[in-house]
Amino acid sequence: MPKRNKWVVKHETAEQAERAVKISSLLSIGSLLAKILVLRGYDTPEKARRFLNNEAEYFHNPFLMKDMEKAVIRILDAVENKEKITVYGDYDVDGVTSVSSLYMYLKNIGADVNFYIPNRSSEGYGINTSAIDLLKKEGSSLIITVDTGITAVCETEYMKKIGIDAVITDHHRCQDTIPNAVAVVNPKRPDDNYPFKELAGVGVVFKLLTALEIAVQEKKIFGNYANGYSPDERCQRLINSGKSDFLEKICNNYIVLAAIGTIADVMTLTDENRLICAAGLSMMEKKAGIGLEALIDMATDKKNQKYPKKRKINSSFIGYTIAPRINAAGRIDDARLGVELFTCTEKEDAERIAAKLCRLNLDRQSEENRISEEALALAKRTHDFACDPVLVLAGENWHQGVIGIVSSKITEKYNLPSILISIENGIGKGSGRSIKGFNISEALEYCKDLLERYGGHDLAAGLTIKAENIDEFRKRINEYAVKHIDIENNESSIDIDCEVSVSELNLCNAEDIMKLEPCGTDNPQPVFLVKNIEVSGVNPISCGKHTKVILKTEDEDIDALAFNVSAWESDLEKGDFTDIVFNLEINDFMGRKSAQLHLLDSEISGIGDYYKTECEFLNSKEKGESFRYSDMLLPDREDFAVIYRAVRSAMQESEYISLYRLHKRVRKLGYDIRAAKLKFSLEVLSDVGIISFMILPSKSLSGTENYRISVSKTSEKVNLFGVPRYKNLKKQMVN
Repeated sequence: MPKRNKWVVKHETAEQAERAVKISSLLSIGSLLAKILVLRGYDTPEKARRFLNNEAEYFHNPFLMKDMEKAVIRILDAVENKEKITVYGDYDVDGVTSVSSLYMYLKNIGADVNFYIPNRSSEGYGINTSAIDLLKKEGSSLIITVDTGITAVCETEYMKKIGIDAVITDHHRCQDTIPNAVAVVNPKRPDDNYPFKELAGVGVVFKLLTALEIAVQEKKIFGNYANGYSPDERCQRLINSGKSDFLEKICNNYIVLAAIGTIADVMTLTDENRLICAAGLSMMEKKAGIGLEALIDMATDKKNQKYPKKRKINSSFIGYTIAPRINAAGRIDDARLGVELFTCTEKEDAERIAAKLCRLNLDRQSEENRISEEALALAKRTHDFACDPVLVLAGENWHQGVIGIVSSKITEKYNLPSILISIENGIGKGSGRSIKGFNISEALEYCKDLLERYGGHDLAAGLTIKAENIDEFRKRINEYAVKHIDIENNESSIDIDCEVSVSELNLCNAEDIMKLEPCGTDNPQPVFLVKNIEVSGVNPISCGKHTKVILKTEDEDIDALAFNVSAWESDLEKGDFTDIVFNLEINDFMGRKSAQLHLLDSEISGIGDYYKTECEFLNSKEKGESFRYSDMLLPDREDFAVIYRAVRSAMQESEYISLYRLHKRVRKLGYDIRAAKLKFSLEVLSDVGIISFMILPSKSLSGTENYRISVSKTSEKVNLFGVPRYKNLKKQMVN
């Protein structure tokens, strides 16, 4: 087998190299950072400067968004007239941060406001009439949706019928009909000319808050809203007054939540999203807020550490540590807990809620593991991997709040789109995840006559379906997918920013590329390739779960950490020369900073596609193709003997070994046996029971097949040359 992934390396042109030199000089940044910027499209000094500086002046005017003016007027009228306002949100992190932001802002300007988040299990996604009836009964005359509502055409009409106005703010893909609300604020509206279309739900709320604050300050300074002015004139009018702090005020109080929701919703970290997240993460370092600070401490177990280490607040920490705990409430309990955390004012309350969120996250992990096992077993039993590109798996008693996470894992495992459906009382509620290049939202639209409800993004979507339609849905979506996915070329790959030299693996460059933060979708952490670097040592860490590979550089050794890869899986040992793919990071240990690599993939230098070709060669011959004696494929008695000795030697260290490592042991014994012959010999030895031989699904970091081998204790003599496998292959040999 080849290395785990296909490596796609960017190569700069002569013109790009010249641009990088110019940017490096003018902006006083390192040549490696300049090269990355140019290769990512920031190929002029101005583009690069704007990207690196994250300046607030680059925020777009909120009034450029369609219906923003209408939304602001209706909301502030409701505040002034003491109407009951309800903020209606979604139960994920984007929804929770959206609700929290708008609820707190309206509360702060004197509104009579409450909030409502539907229960994932009993109500499902989006607006429902039962909730509308309840809110009407409680006296609400205005419902403002956040991170939801763009498909609620019927529900909006129902609100109008019973005397409730609706202001919809959302960021999801619009369908053919836009709800007939007082205002529909969504940059993805076909008739919206807002410069940036990829805001999260909380990003749209952030723009709404900015617009509201502009209007509030206009009223305060000028006595009225400047509705007759253009968007730019409104802001400039305030700025000229000398008393405007509208953006600073909104950023100081709400940009942390906007950053959390944007990162958690895996939005593109470019344009305004980059500005929001950069400012929000910076603010978190100084002023996280009572609730978030409690959750950070609880999540990192800060109180139980004798010498607590300050955790770097970056996009990875939010995405992998904070977001899952907030999400856990909406998945298996009540999403209101997240809002209560973000809006609480007492430290004791914050610590209590944070502790509960951490407990819920552990429960979520347990449920996730159970469903994962069942879903994977179901996929192996029932799915036609040869013909169907989309896995549609349905089961009873699958928690609706967890199936989305399991779907993500299955998609990652098979590199195929997947949809998991939880069935209860004849109704299935599903969550799907997709792969690059296959728009799952459009795929659901192709099947819309089979669905009760559906919606989502290019890579993630949800649906409701009658159980009786699931089989037809599975057939239909795969019918669509066959035409839109290239199964043969759907190979897992790693996009590599550039190849670097060993001398570039230093702290200076590691610190320089930190300027690209925050990293995430469309602005990933840079990935590098270095070739032919020598391995100085391989050490298991974290009880063998992870591995530290020590690599030799020109100055001093550098550590490379391979997470969730055991030492034997790394397939590296002292003295090897390897090509590695990695992130360049900073290790800050007891105040001493050093460069460190996060190892993503590797391949022993020089072996290239040799082992892949050898395995394919053997496979073709075992299927009946002829070969020559000079191909040296058939083993003789001496070959079997030396391979058996090599296996026994390897088993003294571990029952796991790769084809490359075993081949190396054979060569150390003084025999030059081709890899195809080695693998065939293992198969024959296994057929007669001398060894037990199994190819593992995981590939080694050397880029070859991984084996689990054990040696039999039998002393019976066997005829290796009488084995059907051997006899059949011998028939294919020609002189």
